[in-house]
Amino acid sequence: MWLHGKITAALAAIALAGSTALALAALTGNAEPDTAGLVYLKSPFGLYGPGTLDQVPAGAAREMIAALGMDSLTEYQDYSLGLAKEIGVSWVRIDFNFDGWNFAAPADYLAKLHRAGLEVVACIRPVNNIAPADLAGFQNGLRRLVRRYPWITVWQIGNEPNTSWRDPDQYPRFFLAGEQAVRQECPRCRVALAGVAARYPSQSDNSEALKIYDRILGEIVKQAPDDRRPFDIFDMHFYGYYGCAGDIVASINGFHELLARHGLDRGTDFWVTETATPTGQPSWPAASPDQTEEQQAAELIKRFTVMLSAGVSHVSWARPYENYRYENDAGSFYDYAGLVDNGLGRERVAGIKAGTKKKAFYAYRTLVAKTKGATRIQRLGWGQYRFAFADGRTPLYLLWSETGSDLPAGLSGPVTVTDITGKQTQTEAEAVILGPMPIFVQSCPSA
Repeated sequence: MWLHGKITAALAAIALAGSTALALAALTGNAEPDTAGLVYLKSPFGLYGPGTLDQVPAGAAREMIAALGMDSLTEYQDYSLGLAKEIGVSWVRIDFNFDGWNFAAPADYLAKLHRAGLEVVACIRPVNNIAPADLAGFQNGLRRLVRRYPWITVWQIGNEPNTSWRDPDQYPRFFLAGEQAVRQECPRCRVALAGVAARYPSQSDNSEALKIYDRILGEIVKQAPDDRRPFDIFDMHFYGYYGCAGDIVASINGFHELLARHGLDRGTDFWVTETATPTGQPSWPAASPDQTEEQQAAELIKRFTVMLSAGVSHVSWARPYENYRYENDAGSFYDYAGLVDNGLGRERVAGIKAGTKKKAFYAYRTLVAKTKGATRIQRLGWGQYRFAFADGRTPLYLLWSETGSDLPAGLSGPVTVTDITGKQTQTEAEAVILGPMPIFVQSCPSA
């Protein structure tokens, strides 16, 4: 839960640390492929919260920064920006916290993100996770924020009402107030509904999330009957362990069906601004599996590829750098789901240095680099995906198999195989053996 005291602590940490078009391929699990269904891509890859410390206590924030040999939040932000640029993402989600009177906005850092060419998705979050009593004041503050950052064109109203709001049934009035403010101030901007906690580490299914969002969507339609498209983007969050990619596709389809029942599916863009899986064995949830770096790296590539093939247009890993004592809960799932080690807690005991990049960091960088410029993705079968390029490049295949399946029919003769670290080898297609770790395969150009 996201409590006011934790936000206050996080803001104190900041002060102490430093000076400041898309076609849906209706696929589920391991179902037969829809080989005719192409999904069109455009700069899909992002990161959630790079350079932010909103949800860690003040002392933990100081330790995180000090472990990197830094003295200020500004240095940490610059370091995080460097990680985002190295991976090659095109967008980031940054949270803007509203305390009932004002918005907290890291102005200098936002300017750096903008200059670096990164699109910023602004998520508006009330610190107590309740609709402010003074909605007019909230709207006026949001209008000022939108005017202040004219280059931010995606505004998300709230976050995870199905898990973090005290009363999720209060969310619709907050959303509609925010949507109205954004639309009035910036007609060209896009509005995103609060991300749904679709799959959490402690969840067995998403049935409760569907029930709550059914009520939320129904109330939004009821309160704004003339608003044909109250939101442009529907955001889903998926946390869980290695091997859940198939469940994610089923969940995506479930939310598509939910929106369709309320008449809100047509023309709505589907995003995933938060997803992650940890390394090691977290202390929470109980009985969490002990996952390797290889499993985290493989899961990152599999999830993103499966999501994109299922019609999700933007995908984002939840934080490049590991949290520490996330929401003051040491060693939880969220402390180990980052792509870079923080060198604290069990890592300090093991002698792992802060800033050590995990295999998943390199896997994400490789995925972004190999698919750069791809305009379409097509699922050929489970674990078999084909990326096409408008510039005439040879199609790229992203492949894995739990059972040793054969290569797609379109691959034969000399091929280049790239592993998740970016290492390339040339061989004959007939010699390629598929396994659980994804690989990129591309036919060699004719001599």
